[in-house]
Order: sequence, then C-alpha cells, then structure tokens
Amino acid sequence: MAERKTSDERRDEILRATLRLVAQKGFAGVTLREVATEVGVVHGLIRHYFATRDELVAAAFDLAVSSELDSDRALLEGLDPLTALTAWLASTPEDHLHVWIDAWSEAVRTPALAAALDRHHLDCERILIGLIERVISAGLGASVDPAADSRLLTAVADGVAVQHHAVGVIGVEEANAIVFGLAERQLRLTPGSLGRAKPAPVRGQWAAG
Repeated sequence: MAERKTSDERRDEILRATLRLVAQKGFAGVTLREVATEVGVVHGLIRHYFATRDELVAAAFDLAVSSELDSDRALLEGLDPLTALTAWLASTPEDHLHVWIDAWSEAVRTPALAAALDRHHLDCERILIGLIERVISAGLGASVDPAADSRLLTAVADGVAVQHHAVGVIGVEEANAIVFGLAERQLRLTPGSLGRAKPAPVRGQWAAG
C-alpha cells in the first residue's frame, strides 16, 4: 500500500501540478478541477488546501519564484562581480519570460497574484542593488544611487525582454547589447566589459526546466 502523504507533501504536489498546467495553459486557463485531475485526487481536496483558484495560482507563482531566487543568489555568490552582474542582466530563457508576462497580465484580475508579483519584483531589485554594490566595492564602477540604478536597469531589461521574446522585434544579441551598454554607461564600467563576460543567465531555471 502506498505511503500516505503528509499535509506539506500534498500541498507541494498540488503547487507543482499547478505550475505544470500554468506552463501549458497560462494562469487564466488553470482551474481547480484540472489541478485535481493532474494530481489524481478529488476536487474537494484541492479546496482543503486552497480556498480559491486565485489563491492557488498566486501560491504556485510564489513558490516558483522564491525557489528560483534562492538558486539565483547561490549561483551569483560564486561569480566575480562583473560576471555576476552580466549573468543577472543577460536575456532570460523564453519560457521563463512568458510566465512572467502572463503573470503580469493576470495580476490585473487577481489581487493575490499581484501581491506576489510586487514582492518578487522588489526582491529582484534588491538582488541587483547588491550586485551593483559588489561592482563598486571591487573598484570596477561607480553609482551615485544603486537603488535608483537598479530600478532603471530592471525597467529597461524588462522592456527589452518583452521586445525580444513577446514581440520578436530584436534578437538576443541586440537585447543583451542594449542592456549591457546602458549598465556600462550608468555604472561607469569599462565599455564592453559586460559583453565580454557572456555567462549564461542565472534566471529561468524553474520555467525552462
């Protein structure tokens, strides 16, 4: 007889099943009944853990991004300052960006998802602030206001990612050149230093996998 799952194990199973469905159908297309079918349980069991569909998709997104950012931080700590900054700013995998775009779109109608997005957007800005401060401490660049530079670079990187992945008007090389060039000018880095690093982007493991 199969071993009975603990409450935490079942909750995690439900969230991961939700993420698989989100990757296939988008946030708006996921229903509690479909999640129950994916997990192989009765519909009512899903409501035992998540009262509403909105609560479920927000929790699934929160789990995915929290896990991803934990992985990102560990990877970034093992890189030198310029390589780490390049890895963070480099164009992310297409599947990863599409999930974020879909989350941005659905957040207008889903307050719980909007709150999760806001938290993780701030998390990403704080990570970039730390990377900027590492570059400055290493004597490789300068910034009058790392927080303001983080917001600027995040806004540009997000906009360029949409043009690259969602619209397709620019390719990956041009996307990286735009973001790296701005970062080099804004942070007074040696021109071309980020482009020469060319590490794989650290973001996107959960969606791409």
